[in-house]
Amino acid sequence: MEDGRRAAVIADLVGSFETYLAEHRVCDGLAGRIVEVTENDVCWGVAWVECVDCNVQWERRLAV
Repeated sequence: MEDGRRAAVIADLVGSFETYLAEHRVCDGLAGRIVEVTENDVCWGVAWVECVDCNVQWERRLAV
């Protein structure tokens, strides 16, 4: 797996968090994670954000 591609995917996923972080910055229930998973021999970067205070959940996947 190419490190440049991995870095670009992670940067894209982190950038996509910005709006949610700004909107829910004051919420105690805000949580997020970026992980790399393999599914059916395909590697994915998965970003997940949830605000339990506002009942909002968001997920985005990009192939690595």
